[in-house]
Amino acid sequence: MTDKIQIVQTSSFSGRIFLPVFYSLITTLLIPATVWYIFTSSAIYDIIGGLVFFVLLTVIWIVFVWGELRLKAVRIYFREDAIECIPFLGWGRKTSYSHNQITGYKIMLEPALPLPYESIILVSHEKELLQISQFYFRNYEPMKSLISDSFDDLGSEKFSTWKAFTNIFKI
Repeated sequence: MTDKIQIVQTSSFSGRIFLPVFYSLITTLLIPATVWYIFTSSAIYDIIGGLVFFVLLTVIWIVFVWGELRLKAVRIYFREDAIECIPFLGWGRKTSYSHNQITGYKIMLEPALPLPYESIILVSHEKELLQISQFYFRNYEPMKSLISDSFDDLGSEKFSTWKAFTNIFKI
């Protein structure tokens, strides 16, 4: 007899995952180059320009690495009794949510061009546990079907840029 828990569904990243990974890598490389530029420049305008560019790069890095890769680019395993998620493309620390812990889900449309992307937010007593975005997952529809069959629909949620930004800093 085996003690393995059977995996019902596993997330599969879409090709669009390349964008946040690319921007994260570029900003990670440009931040130290900008610091070097600031400290080796002698003209005050170069230093000010370098500082402005450094702040802009740091904000972009925080949004892509801590926002997108940590919160949305998550490897997800749907098991018979729990949902496991591993942030940072599956390289982070695993978190598991039992089915008893999840009270329902909400649907949210994230603005994008040409069309908005849909996201499912798993909720436990008004606390958001996990956001599954159509942008990142090739098998979003089967995951959505599995979630809608297993949990209560708590309605929809309107997208808020401020809330999306403040979620970056929640642990």
